[in-house]
Amino acid sequence: MNTLARPAPPSPVQCDDRPLPWVARRPAPGYALLWLPLLVLAPIVTALQHGHVGQLLMLLLLAALHVATVLVRYRPASRQHADLRTEMLVAAATVVVIGYQVLWNEHQVFLYPLLALGMAVGLRRRLAMGFVGGLAVSGAVAAGFTTDSLADALVFAVVTYMAGLSACLIDRFLETAAQLSSTREQLARTAVLQERERFSRDLHDLLGHTLSLIVVKAEAVRRFVPTDPDAAAEHAHSIEEIGRSALGEVRQAVVGYRETTLTDELEAAQKALDDAGMQIDIEVLTGASELPRPVDRLFAWVVREGITNILRHARARHCRILVESGGGEATLEITDDGGAVTAPIRPGSGLTGLRERAETLGGVLVADREADGFRLGVSVPTHGEGRA
Repeated sequence: MNTLARPAPPSPVQCDDRPLPWVARRPAPGYALLWLPLLVLAPIVTALQHGHVGQLLMLLLLAALHVATVLVRYRPASRQHADLRTEMLVAAATVVVIGYQVLWNEHQVFLYPLLALGMAVGLRRRLAMGFVGGLAVSGAVAAGFTTDSLADALVFAVVTYMAGLSACLIDRFLETAAQLSSTREQLARTAVLQERERFSRDLHDLLGHTLSLIVVKAEAVRRFVPTDPDAAAEHAHSIEEIGRSALGEVRQAVVGYRETTLTDELEAAQKALDDAGMQIDIEVLTGASELPRPVDRLFAWVVREGITNILRHARARHCRILVESGGGEATLEITDDGGAVTAPIRPGSGLTGLRERAETLGGVLVADREADGFRLGVSVPTHGEGRA
């Protein structure tokens, strides 16, 4: 037999980062390291050409400190925030740059932007841009006095500040992307949990009601076999139909297509209680015939669960179902005369699931004992209700 199947939704496009270069897969450390060879290449070549071993060693030390700052800041295992270790590395790099300028007073246009990158990466976020701004201003002042050119000083300040700012922005974007990814995973887990809860409630309500009907029919068959074989055969045929219907409903619940309605459940309740030899009064007041779909669906589940509990547990002879709507509120009440029972009510998964459904729509479900029986009621708003 063919089963009802929902077409599989298209899979979301996944970005496989394995073929991408290292810089593209790790944008923050990649950006900070990418500029290192570009900024130290000219000073190193100049030092080699003039045979300045001291300059070469200090430039290599500065490059090593910059690489260490970036690698410590962005560990492969877990991206850490700037801490004392990275700040000590930045401080050491600052000392090297100051010493270089004191000894040789050149290559500021390369070394200051490199130091700004290190500050943006290695200092705490609330301090990083302040230090980068101070570096840009101090470097611009020094360059202005050295070159006696305002234009050179401004260019120097812009280049230094933009180097630090760009690294800081990329770091912030990377953190935001990580937070969005974490939120997406959390939403996916929540959706899975909600779907499991929905399936658990639907399966309980479906099978509980169906099995109760089968028990009632089987008892009727047992009673009628000795005296009325035709009636027994009719009830046996009803058991077969109930089983087939339940099989289809379970399949529909599995794929999420099942849409139970209050009208259908009231008809099923009438038939089930008639077969059990109970009297049932169903009263649908004016205005309750056209309920919002979420409310109608909730009331249908309440009727199903209430009738199932009556068939299973109550020794009732009479049942009354009242549905009314008005003033922005809809109410359903199921009462029976099953007799007063002093044992405390222990809500099972059926009542728990109904209470969750009602609370989702902003309503309240009540299940309590009365002097001569049991009352199950639910009241929900008919406008501005919660999630369907």
